[in-house]
Amino acid sequence: MKQRKYTRCWILTIALWGSSTVFAEPFAEGPYLGQTPPGSTAQVFAPGLICDTRPHHHEIHGHFSADGNTFCYRRHGYVYITENTDQGWTTPKRIKNIPYRSWSCCLSPDANTIYFLDQLSLRSNRTTDEPAKHIYKYCTRGSQGWSMSQQLGLPFTRAFGGFSVTADHSICFKSEGACFEIAPFVGNTWAQPIKIPVEKGKLNPCDPAIAPDGSFLVFYSIRPGAEGGTPTDLYLMLRRADGTWTKPHRMGPGINTEYYEMGARISPDKKYMFFTRSNGWNINSATNTADIYWVELKEYLPESHR
Repeated sequence: MKQRKYTRCWILTIALWGSSTVFAEPFAEGPYLGQTPPGSTAQVFAPGLICDTRPHHHEIHGHFSADGNTFCYRRHGYVYITENTDQGWTTPKRIKNIPYRSWSCCLSPDANTIYFLDQLSLRSNRTTDEPAKHIYKYCTRGSQGWSMSQQLGLPFTRAFGGFSVTADHSICFKSEGACFEIAPFVGNTWAQPIKIPVEKGKLNPCDPAIAPDGSFLVFYSIRPGAEGGTPTDLYLMLRRADGTWTKPHRMGPGINTEYYEMGARISPDKKYMFFTRSNGWNINSATNTADIYWVELKEYLPESHR
């Protein structure tokens, strides 16, 4: 009798597996992974698909390509990518040539390059008295898959933190002294960076997320007066028609909370902002939780910048 019972269970298991294979749905379908767009209050992006909302899981730096058909993000220290095909979005795949604990990953507009900060290689070669920096690196996609990572080189040797890429391949980054700069992409290379003046006041601007057309940027800063000096909020700066920039102002309560908001990215159509909200500063899968959120920007931008 036991043998018959086990045989029935095995047959049932095979039948169920076969059914799930035949009728399996794509990972996701539709623009923005088929998610219902948010309003002016931020919502978790693609829960159960991209974001694991359970405790001690984290995702950060969600970024779409210019055509909206490739999505790149960081999960538990590794970089993943998913692409929109005729059969729907592919299951996220880890880019193995990008090292563990890379930071600030972002896609080139054509989705054939992934830029990131390598936090480990420089740390392992520096003295204890030397300030921590990051090495800007990139991987390119070819017929054989993603290349080994390479150092980006000049003019990004003075970079001190996160960065983002515009629709014309220009790169906006944080430089020494908590300032922002943007390196225009000219003649298939990056020209001398141009400083973006930031009236910092008590702010410590970090991780600039520039709009695809360069018309505004969002950054995070430790909240002035915050107990312990660690909670962070997101701030917005607008580029005026004459090329000057407005003073940074804190984005509203639909975005900033008592938690930690950081790691912003702007959607290719400028309609949405993606960012990470965490319950702790040291994002570690063993102790903290962080998820990618998205929010509609219409309420936060003047009509001239939408």
